[in-house]
Amino acid sequence: MNLNELTQAKYQKTAGDCTDAELYLVLLEETQRLAAARKPAAKTKKKLYYVSAEFLVGKLLSNNLINLGVYEEVKQQLSACGKSLSAIEEVEPEPSLGNGGLGRLAACFLDSIAALGLNGDGIGLNYHFGLFHQVLQKNVQTAQPDPWITDQSWLKKTDTVYTVSFGTCSVQARMYDILVPGYENDTTNTLHLFDIETVDETLVKDGIDFDKTAVEKNLTLFLYPDDSDENGRLLRVYQEYLMVSAGAQLILDECTAKGCQLTDLADYAAIQINDTHPTMIIPELIRLMTARGVALDDAIAAVSKTCAYTNHTILAEALEKWPISYLQKAVPQLIPILEILDDKVRRKYENPKTVIIDHNDTVHMAHLDIHYSHSVNGVASLHTEILKEVELHHFYEIYPEKFNNKTNGITFRRWLLHCNPRLTDLIASRIGNGFRKDPMELEKLLDYQKDPAFLKELLAVKHACKQDLADYLQETQQITLNPDAIFDIQIKRLHEYKRQQL
Repeated sequence: MNLNELTQAKYQKTAGDCTDAELYLVLLEETQRLAAARKPAAKTKKKLYYVSAEFLVGKLLSNNLINLGVYEEVKQQLSACGKSLSAIEEVEPEPSLGNGGLGRLAACFLDSIAALGLNGDGIGLNYHFGLFHQVLQKNVQTAQPDPWITDQSWLKKTDTVYTVSFGTCSVQARMYDILVPGYENDTTNTLHLFDIETVDETLVKDGIDFDKTAVEKNLTLFLYPDDSDENGRLLRVYQEYLMVSAGAQLILDECTAKGCQLTDLADYAAIQINDTHPTMIIPELIRLMTARGVALDDAIAAVSKTCAYTNHTILAEALEKWPISYLQKAVPQLIPILEILDDKVRRKYENPKTVIIDHNDTVHMAHLDIHYSHSVNGVASLHTEILKEVELHHFYEIYPEKFNNKTNGITFRRWLLHCNPRLTDLIASRIGNGFRKDPMELEKLLDYQKDPAFLKELLAVKHACKQDLADYLQETQQITLNPDAIFDIQIKRLHEYKRQQL
């Protein structure tokens, strides 16, 4: 990558004469070109679809430069002309597509899938204003929209459009793509985000308030819109169905194009349901398959072998439950299927705690996931054990073979190579560069756990990073910190449930 050639072609001036904003656009375009020039992951018969209401992907420029193998080269060229990559990153708007651990896990998996060269894409929604933008005024938080979509961004409009029908209306769901390049390989996978053609940003008037009843116009405005009233809770149902209906249509189209007969769907697709937000993909797939001529029991069997469920919490109140009246209004076409699925459970198991539709006419989404998927995983060993032994024990007694654990990891290239170059260089000086590709090589550091020289250098790196933060806070907020003190820091938007705790 020759930055001067790129800036001359776009702006008729050298990189040193460009603004940070101009350099960001040049790097954005070139990074997208490099990613698109790669092949998708090996076109295996079977493909993973990771369906999630959130993808907290973070700023993408440096992560993509690292994965494309040009990060150091770009950094050096910028430095040579008096420019800073970190300053250019400040120009980049962060895709506002996720909130917390659930969304970060989804983003980490996409990165890992691409790095391993596996055939797998993400499916979610294209939120125009994200969760919210946190503004602190006189130590009081106000929530503002977070408009991250610009004319030139990582988001690319596609020609793929699906009709999604609700009880009250129909919308056209258009697919937008964000490329996900693997680390130093030939793979580029895709995050597919669905948006509605009729979305109307002008609905948002004061802060993050908007008309929650205008479904044809508001579905993709915000991630997790306020659900303190019935209209807000209903909107969640509409949003979730938009995601899974468009996603299910995409999955079936891609599978049938490869020769799938639908009854053999599990040979062509693996669908990971990230928490309960995408749960309706189970009855929606069954509905679409029966509409295409598959017998109901065959469709149920095929979908159950295809879908898997990730549980993120042991708190019963955090497991989604919807009054059946909400579903009757928003997605009446799913009610007959949900009733059949519930009846099958009732005929097989006597424990009322395992039903899908309870005596209060409430639909338990997690119960639907557990009964009609082939795998249920927690995200930490202790979490999974609590699910098995306490919170979901009645399900574990029925399906012990389904329960398993997948401990959350991190995209260590983002959180090590990018965030802490000093530590990266120190590690490489002792164990070489193999850990950049294979994190298991970090185990070689155990040889230095009692090495005085290494430990001294490690403490020096830590102190230098703390000094950087202290300098930044002094410059930007006039707060003085002692770098020899213990730093205990949480960086998080203070959403409603955290404000309640405080």
